[in-house]
Amino acid sequence: MEDNNRQVNKLAFWPAIICLIIFLIAGVLFKDEMGALLTFIMYGMADNMGWFFELSVIVVIILTFVLAFSKFGNIRIGGPDAKPDYKTWNWITMSLCGGIGTGLLFWAMAEPIYHFMTPPVAAGVEAGSREAAIFAVSQTMWQWSVPQYCLYTICAAAFAIITYNMKKKLAFGPILTTGIGKKGRKIETFVHAVVIFCLCGAVANSMGVGLMQIGAGVESIFGIPQSALIWLIVAVVIGVIFISSSVSGIGNGLKKLSSFTTIVFIAILIYVLILGPTTFVANLGTESVAELMDHPFEKTAILNTMAEGDTWPADWIVQYWASFVVYAPILGMFLSRMAKGRTLRQFILVNVLAPSIFCIVWIAVFGGLTVNLQTTGAFDIWEGVNTTGMQSTIFYILNTFPLGKLLTIVFVVSIFTSFATMADPVAAALATVSTKGLSVDDEAPAKLKIVIGVIMCAMAYVLVASGGVDSIKGMWNIVGLPIAFLMFVVIISGFRNAAKCVKKDDNIVIEDEKE
Repeated sequence: MEDNNRQVNKLAFWPAIICLIIFLIAGVLFKDEMGALLTFIMYGMADNMGWFFELSVIVVIILTFVLAFSKFGNIRIGGPDAKPDYKTWNWITMSLCGGIGTGLLFWAMAEPIYHFMTPPVAAGVEAGSREAAIFAVSQTMWQWSVPQYCLYTICAAAFAIITYNMKKKLAFGPILTTGIGKKGRKIETFVHAVVIFCLCGAVANSMGVGLMQIGAGVESIFGIPQSALIWLIVAVVIGVIFISSSVSGIGNGLKKLSSFTTIVFIAILIYVLILGPTTFVANLGTESVAELMDHPFEKTAILNTMAEGDTWPADWIVQYWASFVVYAPILGMFLSRMAKGRTLRQFILVNVLAPSIFCIVWIAVFGGLTVNLQTTGAFDIWEGVNTTGMQSTIFYILNTFPLGKLLTIVFVVSIFTSFATMADPVAAALATVSTKGLSVDDEAPAKLKIVIGVIMCAMAYVLVASGGVDSIKGMWNIVGLPIAFLMFVVIISGFRNAAKCVKKDDNIVIEDEKE
């Protein structure tokens, strides 16, 4: 007979899985229609709800630093005697890799050339100009740094307080009860079902990007053209990697995989910085950081007000914020494990700033490289993007370096491991919310992690096969809106529970579950 503490929450798990399977079948049978629908949704949602996502991100950034620098920042997660379970290096690498997935290796590398050659109307700069270059690199830096890690971290803080300082289970039930009252318990199962559906779709999006990029890498290395078969093979390999890592547990699989991936990132970064246009990169990077610091909130809220024909917000910033919002609650659940033994202020500042600084440096190097290649005429990146796609152009750039083929192989390996380090914690967290009665230190059943991982891989393949990048962007907007409301409930819960804990000398509050 199955342990009561390890029973599958059938009312949450199976409805979500059935809906995902229906989505998969529709994508297989009606591939073109699915692609067109998702593209239509992408622009419709951006035009009508873009303001909501952008305003939400601004509010979250402010609240994150309010939580850190207020009296709540003194709260020690787990109480005065709590000790961290993970070394600072492992914590930072798991936070970095868990947040970026394949994004930093795909969008953040070639994205600056888009903003350089087709800036938004709101930027007020001429395409291809010096001002456009600074805007392009600084905008990409901001989109991949502080905003996304504030979203993840504030949710992580809420889960850390309720699990370590209030000794409640690692689930949305206690969060909902604090955030909206006793009614939260009644809708916990529904919320878990929505989270499972949305996050499986979200991870499939990130994995879809990885399939496209690895397919381009295989073509660059071996000359094998990209095709549905190649994407399918890559999906299977990625699935085996991250499912195996997830099943082995956070202390074994993810910790080692994140550390390895970060070391590979650093090696690639140093190699490109030394052998690339170092002075140009340093100059443009410095000016871009200054631009970013001058206009952070302006860069957070770019819409097409009085410029209806401008699709830049829909193509970029709105779907970015929607994607980060989707991940926020579930990655927060995972990252809460890193907070134990640290003050809330320490946790927030390190978890936001350390990964953000790395991402800013990465984009300074690769963004500066792409602008330099374009403006010097060494390589027409813009032409390459428009003819062969962004995923292929990245490998053309890498091949301009000495030992370019070897660099490409290392880069492809990093895509595999980078995605695995993001999918692993999400699959584990989804398996956790699919299981009754787990504590923060418990591992979810391996069989659930496997089922969820297989679903993610299948969805990624369908998304790429049905319409590529536009389908992926459209899917973000579908799953982002409902999760945004859940995210704010998590944040409200975090502040309310922090207010209770800060009044206690040991920061521990034990409440009757029946209250």
